[in-house]
Amino acid sequence: MTDKIEGTGSVENDYPASGYSWYVVVLLTLGYILSFLDRIIVNLLVEPIKADFALTDTQIGLLMGVAFSIFYATMGIPLGWLADNMKRKTLVAVGMFVWSAATCFSGYAKSFVGLFAARIGVGAGEATLSPCAISLISDLFPEEKRGRAIALYSSALSIASATAFYLGGQILTWANSTDTSGMFLISELKPWQIVFVVVGAPGVILSFFMLLVKEPKRQIQRAKDETAISFLKTVNYYKNNLGSFLGISLLVGVMTTIAYAQFFSTSLFIRTWGWEASDYAFRNSIGLLVFAPPSVMIAGWFVDKLHKQGVEDAAWKVFKIGFIIMIPPNVLFPLMPDPWMALFVSFFGLIGIATVTAAGVPSMLKIIPGKIRAQSIAIYYMIISMCGLLIGPTSVGFLTDTFGNLQYSMAIVPAIFGILGLCFLPMINRIYLNQIKKEITI
Repeated sequence: MTDKIEGTGSVENDYPASGYSWYVVVLLTLGYILSFLDRIIVNLLVEPIKADFALTDTQIGLLMGVAFSIFYATMGIPLGWLADNMKRKTLVAVGMFVWSAATCFSGYAKSFVGLFAARIGVGAGEATLSPCAISLISDLFPEEKRGRAIALYSSALSIASATAFYLGGQILTWANSTDTSGMFLISELKPWQIVFVVVGAPGVILSFFMLLVKEPKRQIQRAKDETAISFLKTVNYYKNNLGSFLGISLLVGVMTTIAYAQFFSTSLFIRTWGWEASDYAFRNSIGLLVFAPPSVMIAGWFVDKLHKQGVEDAAWKVFKIGFIIMIPPNVLFPLMPDPWMALFVSFFGLIGIATVTAAGVPSMLKIIPGKIRAQSIAIYYMIISMCGLLIGPTSVGFLTDTFGNLQYSMAIVPAIFGILGLCFLPMINRIYLNQIKKEITI
C-alpha cells in the first residue's frame, strides 16, 4: 500500500471549523507551556536544591536531564503508536495529569533520590503530549495552514521559558518573604519546594479541559480490511528511509543540546556576576518574551508563505537559516565580561533556537507518511530529547566539576556540537532534497 508524502487526498471541508481547530491548538499550546514550565523550573532552583541536598553539579545535571529523559524519551515510542490507533485527546489528558501531579510531588521530596523519582514522573507524563499534539494539529489544518498552527504550538517553549523564570522568581521571592506556616499543604515546605507545588497545580486543572475536546477525524483513513499500522512497519519504513529522518533529528538534537546546556544559566549569572536568582529570572523572562515567540511565529509564517509559492522544501530552507545563526551567540554569551552583555547576546541565540524549533517539525512532516505520523514524531522527539537532556546539562555539570569553570563549560558544549552539526549539514541537505521527491511505500 502506498502513501504519498503529506498527501491526504482530503479537501479543506474535511477539516474541523477553523475557530474550533484554533481552540484545540490553544489548549495544546497551554499544555505545552505548562509541560515546559514544569520541566525547566528546576533550573531556577539549582542553588537552593544543591545546598539543601549537598549535591554536585553533575548530580544537578542528572536531575535536569537524565531523570526527566528516562521515560520521556523511551515512552514516547509506544505512546506514539497508541496515538496512531486510539483517542489522542485522552492520552494527552492523562499524561497532563501525571506530569502535573509529579511536579507537585517534587516539592515534597526529602532527598536526591526522591526528587530524581519525581522528575522521572514528570518525564513519563510529558511523553504523551507532542506525538499526540502534532498528530492532532495535522488533522485539524490542511498543509498550507499547518505551519502557523505548529509555530504557535512550538512557541510554547519560549513562552514557558519566560513564564518559568518570571513566575518562578516571583513565587520564590514571595515564599522567601512570607510566613507560610499556617498555609494548607505548604506549611512545612521550604521556598524552593513551594515553587514546585504552585507551578504543578494548573496542569491538573487543564487536564480535565482536554477530556472535553472532540477527537478530530483522521485525514488519512484506513481501508476496511487494514489493521492498525504496527510498530514493525514503522521500523521497516525507517530502514528504507533513514538518512533524511535521522539527519534532521540529529540536527535538531544539536539545537536541544545547546538549549538544554543553558539550564545552568541561572547559576552562571549567580556565580559569575553575583546576580540574585529572582533578578536574573525577571530580566531573562523579558528578553525571552521579546525575542523568542515572535521568532517562532515569523518562522512559521515564512514557512507557509514559501509553501504557497510552491517551494517544496519551504520548512527546510527556514530550518537551515535558523541552525546557522543559532551557534555563535550561544558559544559567546557565557564568555562575555559583563552580565548585561552576556544576557543581550544570549537573546540573539534564542532567535536561532526558536527558528529551528518552528521549522523542525514541518520539515519532518514533509517526509513522513501520514499513517505513522504520531509514531514518527515520537521517535523524532525521543532522539532530540535524548541528545538534549542526556548530553546538554549533564556535560556542563561534569565539565564544571572537572575543571571548575562554569563559563567555559557552557561555551564548550555548544561550540563542539554546533561545529559538528555545521560539518554534517551539507550532506544532510543533499539527502533531504532527494527524499522529498520520492513517494514513500509502507
